[in-house]
Amino acid sequence: MREKITNIYEINTRVWLRELSNKYRKKITLGNIPEEEILFMRELGFDTLWLMGVWLSSKKSREAALSNQKLWDELNAALPQLELEEISCSPYAIAGYEVDSFLGNNREMLELKKRLNSHGIKLILDFVPNHVALDHPWVHAYPEYFIRATRQELQNHPELFFSADNKAVLAYGKDPYFPSWADVVQLNYYNPSTRKAIQEELLRVASLCDGVRCDMAMLILKRVQKQIWGERVFGSGKFTEPESEFWQESIGYIKKSYPEFIFIAEVYWGLEYELMNLGFNYVYDKTFYDFLEYSDIEKLKGNLTEQNETAGKKLKFIENHDENRAIAVFGREKSKAAAFLLAVSPGAHLFHQGQIEGFKNKLPIYLKESLGEKSDEGIIEFYKNILVTSKNISLNMFAWESTVIFPAWKENETYKNCIALFNKNQYGYYLAVANYSDSQSQCYTRFDITTIQAKELIFKDLLSQSEYVRGKEDIILKGLYLDMHKYGYHLFRILGEG
Repeated sequence: MREKITNIYEINTRVWLRELSNKYRKKITLGNIPEEEILFMRELGFDTLWLMGVWLSSKKSREAALSNQKLWDELNAALPQLELEEISCSPYAIAGYEVDSFLGNNREMLELKKRLNSHGIKLILDFVPNHVALDHPWVHAYPEYFIRATRQELQNHPELFFSADNKAVLAYGKDPYFPSWADVVQLNYYNPSTRKAIQEELLRVASLCDGVRCDMAMLILKRVQKQIWGERVFGSGKFTEPESEFWQESIGYIKKSYPEFIFIAEVYWGLEYELMNLGFNYVYDKTFYDFLEYSDIEKLKGNLTEQNETAGKKLKFIENHDENRAIAVFGREKSKAAAFLLAVSPGAHLFHQGQIEGFKNKLPIYLKESLGEKSDEGIIEFYKNILVTSKNISLNMFAWESTVIFPAWKENETYKNCIALFNKNQYGYYLAVANYSDSQSQCYTRFDITTIQAKELIFKDLLSQSEYVRGKEDIILKGLYLDMHKYGYHLFRILGEG
C-alpha cells in the first residue's frame, strides 16, 4: 500500500528554520530549504518528515502560558537567561490552520511537499482535534462549538472554565488525568456543527500534506468526552449523542478526496486497537517504549514478534517531543540497544530531531531556539549505520519469529537477558540478536536453517561487516552460541558455504 511508512523524522519546525537560517546566514523559510537538507534525510533512510508546529500561533494562548510559573521554571531550566522573544505559544494551541507567517505560507508548504515527494519522502503535519487557541475566530463567532458552562460553575471551578470576550463561559481543554490546559478551548463533538467545521478544516489541511499526526486522538471519542464533561456535552438539551465516532466519519470523508492520505493517532490507555478499527493507518505504541525503559524482555519479545495485521500499524519510538531524551532516559549504551530494537521492529519508526545527534536535554515545545548542545559524533555514526542498514533490507517488512533461547551452561541465568529474532524470506535468512541488560550475557539459540543447502554457514554482521563461520549441523544439534557484552546487538545475514 502506498500509505505505508517506515522511518519518520519529527522536526520542531520553528527551531529548525532558525537553525538553518543561522547555518546558511540567510532567512530560511519553508520556501527555500536547501536541497542538501532534504538529501540528508533521504540518505539516512527517512521516507516521512513530520513538521511539528507549523500552524498559526496564538497571542492569547502565549500570554496564558507565560502566566504559568511552573512553565517559566521549566523554560529557564532548559535555557538560562531566556529572552521573552525566544518563547512562543504551544504548537498545539492553534489559532488557525494556516501556516504561520514566521515559517512561510500555505503555497510554500505545498511546494515543499512536492520537493519532498520527488525524493520519496512524505510530509506529515499536525492536526489537533480536541481544542483550539483562546483567540481562535470560532471562540467569538461560534461559542456553541465548545463545551459551555454556567456563571456559577465558573465561580466554583475557575481552573476548568473561563469567560470569553463575548461573555460565554467556556471550558479549557482537558485530559481526564491531568489539570486543564489553560491556553486552549475545549471543542464539543456532540454538536454536529462542530464536527462538520472540524471536518472541513481537516480537508483543508489534507490539501497541503500527505498525512496528519492527530494529537491526543482518543480524547474526542464519544465516551471519553462524556467521561470528562458529563451532561455538558448535550449543550442543555440541544444535542444528542452522535450515531458514529467522528474519526469513522471523517477518515472516510477525507479519503474520498485523498485516497492515500495517512492518519496517525497519538493514543494511549489501551485504545490503540479501537482507533485502528476507526480507520487510522498508524497508532502510537507507547507500550513498546515502556517495555524498553523497564527492560521487560519477555514482553519485548512478544511485541517484536507480533504476526497479525495490527503489528504493521504501530508507530514505535524511544524519543519524541513529549518524552525526555533517549540518552537521558536509557543512558548512552542502553539507548543504542533500544534504538537497534526499534529499527528492527515491525511497523513504523519515529526518530526525533536531536535524537540522532545524541542530545541529552529535552527541548520545551514553547521555545523557538535550540539549546545549543554539541552533537555526539559516535551517536551520529551509530544512527547512520542502523538507519541505512534497516532501509536497505526493509526490516520493518519482516515478520520476525522468536527463536528458542536456552542457557549457555548450567546455572548461567544470563540467557534471560537475550533477545533473538529470526526471519527467512525471498531475500535471505536474517537473525537479529541483542543482550538487553547491563551485564555480559551468554546463550544458545536455535532456529530453522534446514533449508539452507550448505555444510557451513556464514553469519555476516550487517552493522559491523564482521563475519563468523559455523557448522550447520552443530547449530541444528546444539544451537548458535552467543556471547554479548552489555547492551550488545548484532544483525546477521546468514549465507551458506560449501
